[in-house]
Parts: sequence; structure tokens; C-alpha cells
Amino acid sequence: MSHLLVVYATTEGHTRKIAARVAERVRAAGHSVTLVDAGAAERLELGPFDGAILAASLHVGQHQREIRDFIHKQRCRLEAVPTAFISVSLSGGSLLAEDRRNAQGALEAMFEELDWQATAAHLAGGAVQDGRMGLFKRWIIHRILRRKGVEMDPSGYMEFTDWPALDRFVARFLHDNLHQARGGA
Repeated sequence: MSHLLVVYATTEGHTRKIAARVAERVRAAGHSVTLVDAGAAERLELGPFDGAILAASLHVGQHQREIRDFIHKQRCRLEAVPTAFISVSLSGGSLLAEDRRNAQGALEAMFEELDWQATAAHLAGGAVQDGRMGLFKRWIIHRILRRKGVEMDPSGYMEFTDWPALDRFVARFLHDNLHQARGGA
């Protein structure tokens, strides 16, 4: 059994939901997990871990400062273990190739800025949660969605996360990087 660290940074809360799902999948695969908000990680003793899965949302071309700070401060420890990075955005969940290229480009730019590279990476769709956004941001997001042919749900909540794809990514990461490292198949 391996111990994984799952660290997330979130703005409206959806990345926390994704990180919790990842932690659930890690436990279901027979590993132990510590789930940590990147903003609180600095105040915690992280202890040893055999791998790490990081998740952060992308806003205006940047991932949260908290996750970038975490990677910068923990870089040596992260480079010593297999790591996965989940980039959460509306572009990451888009069916449009240009949107996905933009999300991938932002992820690669962050890796370059930090001079660090995750072992594996996944683009995950985010969510629109009207109740967690100010009026101006809500107007912008709705306008972008309408231009892409997406009408906002009247509830003010829409999820674009492909949960089965996320589950497959986590299972593949665990299998390729932890099971085989221990001699498993």
C-alpha cells in the first residue's frame, strides 16, 4: 500500500470536489491518502508520501498562486515521486480543439515557469456556479458559453467534468506509477 498526497487549489470549490473524487479513487485502489488544500499545506507537516496528485483550476490563463507556491516550495519532494497534475477549466472540458489546446498551453506554460514537470497530466472540465461568482464574472462566463453554443442551465449550476475520464486517468496513474514500481502488474 502506498501513501498519496492529493493537493488542490480552488476558486469556486469545484476543484475541491474533483480532488475529493481523486482521493476516493485512491482509497478504493487500496492506498492511503492525505487530502490537502494548497493554501493550508504550508502550515501542515506533510509527512512522507509515495506519490502526489495536484489539482488546480485555470482562470484567465493562470493556475492559482497557491498551487504554484506549493510546487515551488515542495519541488524536491515532488521530483522524488511520481506526480500527476489535473488542470481544471471550462476549456479543459470543451469539445472544441482550440479550447483544449489553450488549456494545454496554459498547463505547459506553468510547468515551464516552475521548471517542473508532472509525470502525468489531465485536463478536466470545470463548472459554472453562478452563486459563487460576482455579477461581472457571471456575465462574462455566460457570454463566453453562449458564443460557444452553450445555454446556461436556469439553476445557475453546470458541470463540465467528465467523471469517467477522470477516474480512468487516476486508475492509469496509480497502475503505471505505483503498482509497477512495487513489482505489481
